Amino acid sequence: MKKIRVYPNLIMYNTVIDGLCKQGLVDEACGLCSEMVANGISLDVYSYNSLIHGFCSVGRFGAAAKLLDEMVVRGNINPDVYTFNILIDGLCKLGRVTEAYNVVAVMIKRGRKPDVVSYNALMNGYCLYGSVDEAKQVFDKMVERGSLPNVISYCTLINGYCKVIMVDEAMMLFTEMYKKNLVPDTVTYNCLLDGLSKSGRTLYERDLVEAMRASGQPPDLITYNILLDDYLKHEQPDKALALFQHIIKIGISPNIRTGNCWGKGTSSRNGCLEVYGKDSEILQG
Repeated sequence: MKKIRVYPNLIMYNTVIDGLCKQGLVDEACGLCSEMVANGISLDVYSYNSLIHGFCSVGRFGAAAKLLDEMVVRGNINPDVYTFNILIDGLCKLGRVTEAYNVVAVMIKRGRKPDVVSYNALMNGYCLYGSVDEAKQVFDKMVERGSLPNVISYCTLINGYCKVIMVDEAMMLFTEMYKKNLVPDTVTYNCLLDGLSKSGRTLYERDLVEAMRASGQPPDLITYNILLDDYLKHEQPDKALALFQHIIKIGISPNIRTGNCWGKGTSSRNGCLEVYGKDSEILQG
């Protein structure tokens, strides 16, 4: 039988390069790019996007920025919105929002309009370091420039407000989401519950938990831990016990935080250990 030799093409190379970059093997991916060019195949925007994403993922932003320059200067390839968003998101996750804004400036100069992903990344960068006022300014600018906020936009800002205990502002955005038929995720519900608890508000847990279920976002262990902690903090051992029994009944296994909540409730509150009885041993064991 005659053997047929198959030579890799651009799609094959890009597939392997992308896979290597997702595994953090960016140097190996660069080596494959060199082989690709040596075989007469030029890199395209997909090749560069994979490499830039890979370098950003391992924190090598200098190399990622050089690739962006190379796209324009050497390769005469126009970076797309996704290319810029990779850099913006990577920088923002490290709190380097000023540098991310520089990328936005280059993006606009190259004729690319920032989209909701770009703005969400900037908001997340600010919120990670507690600068929620700046994040809200980005949110307002996004709306002003005609980009519609999505679920991630609202959830990012709500989570940011809750982290700095600005619960009223978070609740206003939460209400606005519902008016726009946008459904918060479980993380956002949990942040709201935690923010309400830390601000000393009474948790209307039934309303919020039912709202979660109604919107298709079932409560998770984090939800229940927040409620358990709040019950014990407000001297409600019977509610805490009932909640714990419910957690066990629906098949959710307690974790260390559950035990810590329980420990606070039993050790510092006049005989709660006796009320909890055998169930507390499950948590503390």
